[in-house]
Amino acid sequence: MFDCHYDLLTYIYMNRNNLKEVKKYCKKIFKDNITGGIFNLFYMSHQEMEQELNIKKEEINIIKNLKEVINLIKKEKLIPKNIKYIFGIEGLDYLEKIEDIDKIYNLGVRSVNIVWNNDNKFGGGAKGNKLRGITCLGEKLVEKLVDKKIAIDLSHANEKTFYDIIELCNKLKIVGKTPIVLASHSNIKSLCNVPRNLSDDQIIKIKELDGVIGIVGVKPFCIKEDRFNKDKNKYYNAYIEHIKHVKDLLGGVDNIAVSTDDMSYYETRYYRDFNVFKQKNMKKKLEDLIFDTGFNKNEIEKILYINVKNKILERLWISE
Repeated sequence: MFDCHYDLLTYIYMNRNNLKEVKKYCKKIFKDNITGGIFNLFYMSHQEMEQELNIKKEEINIIKNLKEVINLIKKEKLIPKNIKYIFGIEGLDYLEKIEDIDKIYNLGVRSVNIVWNNDNKFGGGAKGNKLRGITCLGEKLVEKLVDKKIAIDLSHANEKTFYDIIELCNKLKIVGKTPIVLASHSNIKSLCNVPRNLSDDQIIKIKELDGVIGIVGVKPFCIKEDRFNKDKNKYYNAYIEHIKHVKDLLGGVDNIAVSTDDMSYYETRYYRDFNVFKQKNMKKKLEDLIFDTGFNKNEIEKILYINVKNKILERLWISE
């Protein structure tokens, strides 16, 4: 299974002083489960970084943090050689200057979320000012990302920023450039009306740029209700409904992927109960669920593997 959005780099950074546990964790998740995808290092506000990740303000530096994680991955052989992946940065609040895109590109970053939930100097986040779209600096950033062949992840952007980025990408496409877009971990707003999900029109706009939508196994993005409900089948069925909706809307599965946005490694119950699937058995569970719902073998292969591989990984970079 190719995981379209997995915060593995954040997990490694958070636990960099407990490498024994990190090695155990990585061995478990890659054993007959995750075979590749987009592995992210994510950034929030200073307060959230300290409260939720135990990362102090003075520690936050995208390039330095990324280098530290990559060195650990190589030294400890945390990612097996057969895993096909790219690195992503979720939230560019701490990018000091646009030219630093060259530095993170050289470190293997091939996907970025320009904004997280909050507004920043580049645009508006899903929980920020609804009227704030992409800024002048954000436009320059998008052009830089397209030139560098770095995918633009639209999850977390508010609607104004989303459409501004889409419009700019279409203009760049007209002049011969090849923007790559995706929404790595978002579900369907008509089924679950929360700010982080997408409208049908947004999904169509992503398809028009040949991007993918990573249907995410996060409970409050599947059903807008108490995430501590013990009825697993309720969440399983809701998750599949989001996949079916995109298939029906787009007339096929060529732009559908799956993502975990796994938070099970957090210590708080809030995040331990955040995910629909357990990371270690998600692939098998998803295969069974999608097959039982009436999808054929070819469609399942596209959703779990081929779409992310063809539309994202192979267009950008695949690890050896």
